[in-house]
Amino acid sequence: MDKDLLKKVLITIVLLVALGYAGNVYVLKPKKEHIVRLDREIKSVTLRIEKGRRALRREKALSREIAELEAKLETIKAVLPTKEEIPGLIREISRLGYYNRINYALFQPGKEVVKADQGYAILAIKLEFKSFYPQLVSLLSGISKMERLVKPATLEVGYASRGRKVVSRNPRLTVKCTLETYRYIPLQKRKGKKGGEK
Repeated sequence: MDKDLLKKVLITIVLLVALGYAGNVYVLKPKKEHIVRLDREIKSVTLRIEKGRRALRREKALSREIAELEAKLETIKAVLPTKEEIPGLIREISRLGYYNRINYALFQPGKEVVKADQGYAILAIKLEFKSFYPQLVSLLSGISKMERLVKPATLEVGYASRGRKVVSRNPRLTVKCTLETYRYIPLQKRKGKKGGEK
C-alpha cells in the first residue's frame, strides 16, 4: 500500500472520529440535555395542569356547596324574627295564653343573649301558669304554629293539687316553661381598635 494513501486514510479516519466526537460533544449532547430538560418541564407542567384541574373541580364543588348553604341560610332567616318583630312576638305569645284561658303567674321575657361570633341571638321567655291538659296542649300547639320560630327549651309539668289524691280525669296542672326564639345576626368580618366596625 502506498504511504500517501495510508496517510490519507488515517487522516480521514481521525477527522471522522474527531468530527463524530465534536458533533457528539457540541451538537448531540446539548440536544440530549435539552430534550431531558424539556421532558422534565413537560412532566412538571402536566402535574401543575392536573393540580389546577383538581383545584377547579374542588372550587366548583365548593361553589355549589356555598350556594346550597346560602339557600339554607335564607330559609332559616325567613323563620327567625327580626329585632323589630320581637315585641309583636311576645304579645302574640301573651295573646295565645289569653285565648286558651291561661292566666300567667309569670310572663318574663329575658335579656337577649347575643352570640355574634355564631351569627345569632337568643331571647328566652319564662312562663309559669296553671292550666288543664287541653289548654296546655292548645297553647303549645299555637306556639309551634307561629309564623316565627319559637320553641320550648324547658317544660316542667306537675299536678297543681299535690297534697290530695288526684281523682279527676282532667287534673289542674302547674307548668313552668322557658320558650326560646332566635334572631339572625350577620357575622362581623372586621372590627376597629375599640371594637366598632371599620
